[in-house]
Amino acid sequence: MLSRKLYAAFITSVIGFFIAPILFEFGSGYNLYIGLAVSMVTVPTLFVGGVLSSLAIEHYSKSDAVLLSYFKHLVCALICVLLFTIVSSSLIISALVIGIVYITIFFIVDFLTKYVEARSTLFN
Repeated sequence: MLSRKLYAAFITSVIGFFIAPILFEFGSGYNLYIGLAVSMVTVPTLFVGGVLSSLAIEHYSKSDAVLLSYFKHLVCALICVLLFTIVSSSLIISALVIGIVYITIFFIVDFLTKYVEARSTLFN
């Protein structure tokens, strides 16, 4: 389960690096500097806070409801955003957008890899 979460965090980091410049345009064109700036904050947070909270959510979850699990992940992301905005309160909207996008990508990748793992063990 830990390797699946780490894999989902890695894929989310790579996808998020290329999505961040689309969300925030400064000037004209597509700037990878924005992806780098966003990744400098989100990647450590994702690998530490995101993976640990996702492990806890999956371990203590009594239900297999996908939507409920997504909302639990979303609440954890919003807690991380609120902790981040203590340091920089002027970036709350940007942090909310980034947090929601990253947690959605992470949840989808994690759910798909969980599905593929279950499917592959079914046939082995």
